[in-house]
Amino acid sequence: MHIPYPERIPYAWATTFASALFAVQIFEQTQLLFALCCFAFILVATAAFNIAGGLYRPAGAYIFFNAVLTLIVGLVVKAALGEPAHTNLASPQMTIEVYLFGMLAMLFGAYVESLFRPRKAFIEAKLSMPSLRTVYFGATAIALFLKLIYALAGLGFINFSFITTLYNADHFLPFALILGVMYTIRSSNGQHSVTPWLVFLFALSTGEGLLSFSKQALFGPAFCWVLGVAICRYRLKLINIVSLIIVVYVAYAYATPYSQYGRVFQEGSGFGNLRVAGYLLTHMDEVLKGDAEKSAAGYGKLSYYNHPMGLFDRLQMLSADDALISVTDQYGVFGYEPLIEGAEGVIPRIFWPNKPFAYFGNTYGHEVGAITDDDVSTSVSFGISADAYHEGGLSGVLLVEPVCMAAVFLVLSWFLGDARGHPAVIVVILLGAHTAPEGGIPGLFNMVTNTEYMLLLALACKYVLPIVGSIFDFESDVPSTAKPAFGMN
Repeated sequence: MHIPYPERIPYAWATTFASALFAVQIFEQTQLLFALCCFAFILVATAAFNIAGGLYRPAGAYIFFNAVLTLIVGLVVKAALGEPAHTNLASPQMTIEVYLFGMLAMLFGAYVESLFRPRKAFIEAKLSMPSLRTVYFGATAIALFLKLIYALAGLGFINFSFITTLYNADHFLPFALILGVMYTIRSSNGQHSVTPWLVFLFALSTGEGLLSFSKQALFGPAFCWVLGVAICRYRLKLINIVSLIIVVYVAYAYATPYSQYGRVFQEGSGFGNLRVAGYLLTHMDEVLKGDAEKSAAGYGKLSYYNHPMGLFDRLQMLSADDALISVTDQYGVFGYEPLIEGAEGVIPRIFWPNKPFAYFGNTYGHEVGAITDDDVSTSVSFGISADAYHEGGLSGVLLVEPVCMAAVFLVLSWFLGDARGHPAVIVVILLGAHTAPEGGIPGLFNMVTNTEYMLLLALACKYVLPIVGSIFDFESDVPSTAKPAFGMN
């Protein structure tokens, strides 16, 4: 058994799935036009995903995670609960139409990208990775060094002005985790996917998530492993399957309540939260009870299901996007300031020290009534199509969003290309799993920022990491060429 990592989804499978969901929705008395739009959305998303190159390319991954985590998971859970899909939404028909138009915008962007797709992207043609093993060793060494720097900065022992910029650009630990899984699979001829050293790195990354109360950081290590084994087509063993089931259960039953409840009590960042994290981890009964009470008290404002569903409440954006679309219909469009500031965000802060910080998730949160008037720190996430509609109405979705999609997808194609050409591309795919469903238009432009970071990472892979890795590599069985080392063809 392998974890699927599709380059394309057969249209027959997608049509069968969409038809089955449509039949269940009609049986549960979902509005006919809403159900038809859901059916069309799934087929358009499949076409866009296939044209964009599937999960091996950042554009395809963006489309996949947007479709699945914005709408499809929510629809499936809703159907499983026996609830009509249009219920608990303020403007169900307009919302699903905006989603369908938004997916057509992604289809347009994918088609334009496919017309101008280069045979080899810049990162593969000019910055090919010399050796999987030494780059893995080098990435690990630099990741640990940077974690030490952040720890010292958090404790007040050092104070560098560029720490924040360095932290935002630092993706060495997830990169090392993915490379480590891939190297372990290849070097053991598919017998193993982890080593004791990798277990330590996974624990370190998980510990970082525990101190930050971030679900993205908590789930990131497991997702790195899944990406590595899926790309390498690793044959899962019984222990892997059991471990995955345990991880999913812990994520649903404990990690999600911990992150949601704990962030209310955090006392800063990093080691500043050590006391709070220690207390909460040793009093999980309080955490579960407190999170359940908090969820029950606040449930209904941006809620899609009839009852709290824990992690599944976060694996859909339909309820939040519906609230934003409804507000737009009532009070008019917001304007394109978020788009402009999102585009400006691709300029590195080192070249623009006073660059404004876009924080429209808080502004939008106030508009939909999800946060109190005096809350200026909480940010509410929204999908890109709802954001485009809020900024410019239907013209924002039908005209502006397609142009933005095409432009960003072309940048991703020209500079990054295919994950089989360079492993740094996998990090952008990993980041896209978070950005695509809930980043809005600024999140789309953030994919360009991530591209800039990956070019720096690719430079390090070619010129720096092999030198650093060789210092800690005392064996001589180093693969000599890039693609066999990557082991994906």
